[in-house]
Amino acid sequence: MTVLKAILLTLLLISVFGLTQVGFVHAFHKTDLISGSAQEHFGLATLVSFLLAYFVVFKYFWKPKSDNKEILNFGKMEFRILPFLILIVFGLHLLNGPFWDIGRIWNYIQYSEYDTGFSTFNGIGPNFLYGLITTLIVSPICEELFFRKFLLAKLMEQNSKKVGVVVSSLCFALIHLETPYNLIPAFIFGTVSSLIFIGTNKISYSIFLHFLANLLIQALFVFDIGFVGWLPGLNFNLMYWTVFIIGMGITYFGVRKTIRNVKLKS
Repeated sequence: MTVLKAILLTLLLISVFGLTQVGFVHAFHKTDLISGSAQEHFGLATLVSFLLAYFVVFKYFWKPKSDNKEILNFGKMEFRILPFLILIVFGLHLLNGPFWDIGRIWNYIQYSEYDTGFSTFNGIGPNFLYGLITTLIVSPICEELFFRKFLLAKLMEQNSKKVGVVVSSLCFALIHLETPYNLIPAFIFGTVSSLIFIGTNKISYSIFLHFLANLLIQALFVFDIGFVGWLPGLNFNLMYWTVFIIGMGITYFGVRKTIRNVKLKS
């Protein structure tokens, strides 16, 4: 696969998702097709749009030789490497802190203050549950299959591993364009997930890593764990950047140990 085709397929994915979302928004807010009481189920529209976008791409552009049972065979995973995957997730969370805080860091440099407001959990409702399904189940499976098992693998057939990793990770970051501060963290995660996939030759590890990463973010949000506000509360001092460097080290260590343990077993 060429780099251009990889980018075009990603743009197609974004377009199908976006157009479907626009259609649902119009139906929900601009017509009488859907009652006002159904607004709390709008998260279902996002879930359906997500699934439809990946279905279109998988159906018309990817016909894997192996069946889904083989691709999603989690039973053969080496669960003794689970601690290292968890390490990677925590390492990435520490490493990505400054990128999520870019706006706050800029405000602090300019005005010696920053916005301390964070999103708060408003309870469990239909939309939250739809979002949970999308975040913890659909997203890890569909995104890892598309960006790693399909896009990365096809890119490496005509390009070097480095080009494949960089391009597939950039494409992965593109689908997070609606949350700009997540672009760099998404690229970093895409790179780490790509290395895990290449090193283990199994997509199941990347899917599980993606699940754990999303699970941590959801847990921090739902349980309002103080760490979320504690890190920016350091006023971006030496300790703040020390945590960032520690995150880099933990992530590197976790990736190396994961790949090494899987290769030793095989």
